[in-house]
Amino acid sequence: MKVGNAPALVRRTLRRWRRLGARLVAPFPVVPGNELRFFPGTEAALTAIRAAIGAARHSVDVEMYLWDDDDEGRAFATALADAAERGVRVRVLADALGAREALAGCLRGVAARGVALRVFDVRSLPLVRRLMHRTHKKLVVVDGAAAWCGGAGFSRHFTRGTLRELPWHDRMFEVRGPLVAQVAAIFAADFERFGPRRPLAPAAVTDAPPPCGTAVGRALRGWPDPRDFTGTFLVAVSRARERVLIGTPYFMPPFRLRRALRAALRRGVDVQLVLPSHEGASRILWYASRRHLGGFLRRGARVFEFGPAFYHAKLAVVDRDHAFLGSSNMDAWSWRRNAEIDFVFHDADTVERVAMCFAEDRAAAREVTAAEHHARGPLHRLFERIAGIFDEWW
Repeated sequence: MKVGNAPALVRRTLRRWRRLGARLVAPFPVVPGNELRFFPGTEAALTAIRAAIGAARHSVDVEMYLWDDDDEGRAFATALADAAERGVRVRVLADALGAREALAGCLRGVAARGVALRVFDVRSLPLVRRLMHRTHKKLVVVDGAAAWCGGAGFSRHFTRGTLRELPWHDRMFEVRGPLVAQVAAIFAADFERFGPRRPLAPAAVTDAPPPCGTAVGRALRGWPDPRDFTGTFLVAVSRARERVLIGTPYFMPPFRLRRALRAALRRGVDVQLVLPSHEGASRILWYASRRHLGGFLRRGARVFEFGPAFYHAKLAVVDRDHAFLGSSNMDAWSWRRNAEIDFVFHDADTVERVAMCFAEDRAAAREVTAAEHHARGPLHRLFERIAGIFDEWW
């Protein structure tokens, strides 16, 4: 790059950066009257989403991180293109990193069939390239009436697995009611950020579906909007008096979360974690996660490693009035860099249903004791120290 071009490049970069600025500034309100549906497995959830896309009459919006060019990914690309040809407005925002296979494969022809396809990619911004921002969201909105969110992507990893591994264990859910309008507003803001340049306007929550259930909650947003999840979750943990239940595939908690969990343990709170086992997880990230367990185990936390397959679910329960579901992991990527979407529910019925999901995952896991963790060998400890470099940037 020539030195003389630097000021112009900086100005262009800053203009594009401002386009990523927060449009959804105020937190969404807590809304009652929502219906929450859980699925017996991820394959059932993805099947339900494809069926809803096939029956869509007006609109389908998809924001997706993991989208592979395999049987599952191609099936969704075909379903979306078919819907567009029927006259349904189909908008897709795919992540440049997580959906790179699909963007080079099954998504290449969907625009010609009427799908409005955009790519979430800030790597073209030189000043923030090293931060590797990405959308980690997995959300689908159909006809503005129903939304699906969670941790699963359009990939056979979540349905049939591969030759070397079983299908990943995840949690997807469907929501109907006023909350769908909040999900739609989040998608609209993200989709506009990566479209043609136009005057910025606040994204409004309008045309909320009528109440249809008893779930009470709100949507939580991540970068580049204000990070609702981190603040809401930390406040809930800091006030916990009974229990904190966390299921996550990547447990490399930022310092503020480690401090909040240690304080909860000192207050006598029952802290339980369900994490992947050594057999299912990435080896480096498993060691990085293990590096933190000793301090929690010594203070009385209970840790369980999920055995049947790679544990990819993302859920948490705090006391009897907070249940968290969504796409965020307990690591620095989700807390500082990723665009995420999560939900917090406050009604007793939904909180207990999420707690039951956690109990089901825990039942399929093996407990790790403090004595077992303390007895790990020097080579294991060395691997933990080396893997610890991921704490700050993974």
